[in-house]
Amino acid sequence: MSRPTIYDVARESGFSIKTVSRVINEAPNVRKETVDRVRAAIELLQYHPDPAAQRLGGGKLPTIGVLVDSIDDPFFAQVVAVIEARAMDVGMDVLVASTGMDETRLRMQIQRLARRGVAGLVVAPFGEPEHVSAALPDDVPVVVIDRRCGVTDKDVVRVTDEQGATDAVRHLVARGHRRIGFLGKTSAFNTLEDRYTGYEKALAEAGIEVDARLVETRAWTADEAYPYALAMLATADAPTAVFAASPMMGLGVLRAQQRLHRQDVALVIFGDYPVAELMTPPTTVIDQRPSALADTAFDLLARRIQDPAAEVLDTVLPTLLVPRGSGELAPRADS
Repeated sequence: MSRPTIYDVARESGFSIKTVSRVINEAPNVRKETVDRVRAAIELLQYHPDPAAQRLGGGKLPTIGVLVDSIDDPFFAQVVAVIEARAMDVGMDVLVASTGMDETRLRMQIQRLARRGVAGLVVAPFGEPEHVSAALPDDVPVVVIDRRCGVTDKDVVRVTDEQGATDAVRHLVARGHRRIGFLGKTSAFNTLEDRYTGYEKALAEAGIEVDARLVETRAWTADEAYPYALAMLATADAPTAVFAASPMMGLGVLRAQQRLHRQDVALVIFGDYPVAELMTPPTTVIDQRPSALADTAFDLLARRIQDPAAEVLDTVLPTLLVPRGSGELAPRADS
């Protein structure tokens, strides 16, 4: 059973989250009847405020900023939701903004959030390392999430991209596949470069040479990936399996499979996505565990705000292979 949150207390007491937060933080001018009802709900639910959030709040209920690629991205939507829940647990505000994967917009959004007086920032950076480093402020605590982009002087939390990709391709090799395609724009992020390195590593371990005809590194969106995947799967020597380096790449592959009626091609996608379990067959993924990433980012930000001189940490979390069916298909007998 999950730990009760401030949302549960608000629902049980019948008051808003802001009112519950005022009671928890012993704010003045709150009516006795309100305090009694909120405390009764807290006791009933056995609710305990988040210690890390309390340290971050320091009783002042500050605002923190979260800057991600896009709030439409399922991965970052979950990251934002977890950070917001942790912050709201003690009534803190969260300002969410997006970079649109544009260096200029990254800088402008950071400046905008800083002008709003945020107590700290969680940032998914984008761009060349020198531009990212120049954009990140020195006078506001910052935690960099998902990718480093050359950042070395800020706390970072990311996942084992190379190892996750290696696990994905090993999984396909173990099922007899030797013609394994790769889709992912490696020039976009170091994370995707690491995933391609993992792809190469797993093939090399199995004594399989990389076939350039099965590698596509120009696509970024699902719409861009679709024609490349369509061309790759329509050839006489099509791959029997594909490793998609991001959910967007994976969606492009799935569209191509449906167009060609090629559900016999094994598929593993780096990153989970909504309805993955409802596909036919359900999609096997490398889970980036966005909730764990967000929890760690929040804890690091609380630590950094509390102790600005603390040691800079680069935290790398493991990924998890989730087999659901699409990655477990064996090659056809005529392949």
